[in-house]
Order: sequence, then C-alpha cells, then structure tokens
Amino acid sequence: MSRFTESTAALSPLEQFVRDYVELRDGAWDQVEPQVYDLLLGPDLRRIAFDPEALPEHPQAQLASFGSPIVDRMLHDAAEQGSFARLYLLPGNLHPHDLESRLRRAISLSQGLALSVERARPMSFAQGIFWFEATFASDQKEQDILPVAIDMHYCRQVRQIDSLLDFSRLPPSPAMPLPEARRCGLPAAYRAARQRVLRTAAALANVRGRELATRTERQIARMVRYYQQLRTELDQPTRHSASREGEIQRQALRRESIDREQQLRIAELRRKSSMRLCLRLTNLLLIGQPKLLVTASIANRRGPFGTLEIVWDPLLELVEAPPCPQCQQPTFSLSADRFGHIGCSTCVAAARPAVFMRR
Repeated sequence: MSRFTESTAALSPLEQFVRDYVELRDGAWDQVEPQVYDLLLGPDLRRIAFDPEALPEHPQAQLASFGSPIVDRMLHDAAEQGSFARLYLLPGNLHPHDLESRLRRAISLSQGLALSVERARPMSFAQGIFWFEATFASDQKEQDILPVAIDMHYCRQVRQIDSLLDFSRLPPSPAMPLPEARRCGLPAAYRAARQRVLRTAAALANVRGRELATRTERQIARMVRYYQQLRTELDQPTRHSASREGEIQRQALRRESIDREQQLRIAELRRKSSMRLCLRLTNLLLIGQPKLLVTASIANRRGPFGTLEIVWDPLLELVEAPPCPQCQQPTFSLSADRFGHIGCSTCVAAARPAVFMRR
C-alpha cells in the first residue's frame, strides 16, 4: 500500500504507536490524509481517524483515541506480546587485576583466618526484572509501574537496576557462550520480587491514604455544615402555621429525614474513599549477566576450614556479599565458631557456650 512521505516528527505518540503496531503485526497502513488511515490487519480493512473533526468527512471511520475500543485492543495485544523477553548483557572485564587482593579487602575474616583463591570461572548469572502495575483505587484511580530486580543466583534483590537496563549493552543473544550458574526457579524469584514490591506499594498507599483521609474529612465537615444549616432553617418559625402541633410533627419528620440523609451521604463518602491496592505483574525480563564465580579456601595455621563461593560482578567491579554458610544471610564478615565452622557473627555468637555467673 502506498504511503505519504511526511516527517514522523510531527506525529503524535499515539499515531506513531498505531503505525508501528500495524507493521510489527505484519499489516499495512495507508495515510488517506493527515490523521486519517486505512489499516490492513489480517483479513480486516478498516479506516481510523485520530482527529474527531475528520469524522464527518469519513463517516465509516472509527475514532482512534485513548479509551476507544480499537486502540485498547492494540495496547492490550502489544502488552501481551511484550510481557516476556530474554536478553544478554555484554561481558565486562572477566580477568580483573589482582582479584585475590580485592576479595581479601572486601571480605573481613576473624584473626587467624586467611583467604586464597582456588579457581575463578566465568558463568552466566540470571537476573530477573519484574514490572508490577500497582493500582490505587478509591474515589479516583491511580496507577504506578514498580520495577524490581532479583538476582536469581541468590534469590535476593538487585539494587543497581539502572545498570542492568542499559539497552545499548543488551543484545538478544550472548556475546560468548557461558555455562549458567545455579539459580532459583521463576516462582521463587517472583515471590521474592512481589514481597519486595509490596513494601514499596504499601508505603505509596499509606501516603495516598493519608491525603485521601484529609480530603475526605474536609468533605465530611462541609457536608455536616450543610445539613446543620438545613436544621437551623427548619427551626425558624413560620408565619402561617395552621396547627402548632402539626407543625412540630412535620418538623420532627423533616429533621429525621435530614439526619438519615446525612448519615447515608457520609457513609457513602467513606465507602468510596476507602483505599484499595491491587498488584499485577505486567512484564518480565530475564538477563544473562556474565560474572566470575570464585571458589576460595579459608584456612588458619592448623589447616583448611573449607571453601566459600564468592561472586565478582564485572559490571560494577564489586564483590557480592556471599551468603553465610550456616544461616544463608548475606555478609561480608566471617568468623570461625568453636566447632571449626565458618559463619557470620550472629551464627558464631549462637555457637558459644553459655556462661552462668554465681552470686
């Protein structure tokens, strides 16, 4: 199909999205006039208009705008098509100078212990980046996109998510074949990501909830003043009252009606103003990142205590905190307990014998 040769710089983001979407779905588009297109998607040929003023001249055209059925279908389909991807980070320096000295500076060992490198092996470490859509629903609806990155080797959060999302260094295929390091499954990584993003979303919901509560109380105060004014006007005596007793009865019924209406309106306002949080996973990106898996031995003068796996990140040129061999919590400080086992300070302290003082 023929196309106009105009500059895409003048196109709106929505117009550019529709053109890109049609091409990626193996369709074709033809610009009839500015902001009016014929789209061929599969066997269907339809005309759309981005300008509402063009509809009278093209009565068979559908309006393409945010919220219109045709654009909503395209957005939903595009989101479904791009919900998962796998990319590979270009390797950094996998042969750092004096790696053993860097490890010794990063990891603190108790007196008498020494660390030495036995082997350093380049491997591909899986990093999972999860994008969650957080919906805050009350009297109005707001949405935030919250990303969280999980190192699937340790199944813990990655803080430097921006360094991973440098798309200039993320080709669709690995630059060099590397064996994959041990990793947790996607369900475990998803649970870790959801648990972390829940804390962030809860904090955002609390902020919105406080603002909402303040706004609701102001609305309730105005509502109370309004109904109080109605009661004041009701208490004013009327000039023409056929029966004093009948007037009092009508005022009582009217006051009861005002009270009931006030209670219903306030209850309805509080119900609409309650904050509800909904989390939904929208996208997942798996990144294969080359790192060094270092096997180090820890020993003292009497002999070796065992080995420890340490990961060197060439992207940040940092040593990642290894897990404690006993409690599996990340730590940079290791000691030996009375049984000759390596562990963090908490585990070593727990292994010390209890001391009872006599009075």
